[in-house]
Amino acid sequence: MLSFGHHLIIECLGQHAHLGEQALERLLVTAAEAGGASVLQTHFHPFGEGRGITGVVLLAESHITVHTWPEHDYAAFDVFMCGGCRPMQAAEIITTACPDAVTSVRSIERGLPFSTGYVTEHLSSSNSQSDSFSMGEGKIQNS
Repeated sequence: MLSFGHHLIIECLGQHAHLGEQALERLLVTAAEAGGASVLQTHFHPFGEGRGITGVVLLAESHITVHTWPEHDYAAFDVFMCGGCRPMQAAEIITTACPDAVTSVRSIERGLPFSTGYVTEHLSSSNSQSDSFSMGEGKIQNS
């Protein structure tokens, strides 16, 4: 496989969901640095008092994102790093930030070849027709 990087899906139940905007930004920047990535920019958006936050840390090597749902005690993190970065070190920073939280980390190696055969539907806004696109042989084909 020609690997382009590792994509980690991190799910957290507990205190991660209640971290504030500044705490989440510090956590994600610290995670990026621990993984050997170069932070280019950060942007976080709180949805109001007691509501969730969404945020992104843009990396030269890809990204780290977070979405929180404090009303459900749930936070979702996404770490995608390529090159010589160490995404599992970044994940360790995130998962250990709240020691009482229940966490799950799933890893996906991004690269070629990848599995084909998925079908997605696209709704055309101009005439309300549905075009179906299927991926086969590494090309997108209009069905």
